[in-house]
Amino acid sequence: KTNEVLNLKAQLKDIRAKMELLEMKIQDLEDSLHAKGMELEVCENELQRKKNESELLREKVNLLEQEIAELRTELTILREEMKCGVVSMGLEESMVEDAQALWREIEKLKKELQEEQDSNKQMTVSFQQERQVWKEEKEKVIHYQKQLQQSYLHMYKAN
Repeated sequence: KTNEVLNLKAQLKDIRAKMELLEMKIQDLEDSLHAKGMELEVCENELQRKKNESELLREKVNLLEQEIAELRTELTILREEMKCGVVSMGLEESMVEDAQALWREIEKLKKELQEEQDSNKQMTVSFQQERQVWKEEKEKVIHYQKQLQQSYLHMYKAN
């Protein structure tokens, strides 16, 4: 009888030590989960900022393309007027230079837009990976909590 009591006390001590370890692991995992949640929120905010920036660049490209179309129309009109001798040569050259400068600006903005889109795609992939890691961490916490609960039940039944 005394041996049985001593054996049960030893088992209880072992189970309590295991439970303490599991509780520490759970706390570490919960801390890690919280940190990953914060990182996830930061990534979501950064992704939204990049999307907004990309949208602004798209709008700017569209406005510049409209402006180029208008300048081309004006240039066509000026060429027609020149045929009639209404406008001087210097004005047409100025318009051509303006149109070329705007075209270079559009090309530059298109390149920036493409870079932003590439960056957004990369952030989206990173975001999805971070979400997967977060999910795995969460599953580990749940697993350890179940293990701890089973240890408590086992200890309770043993006593």
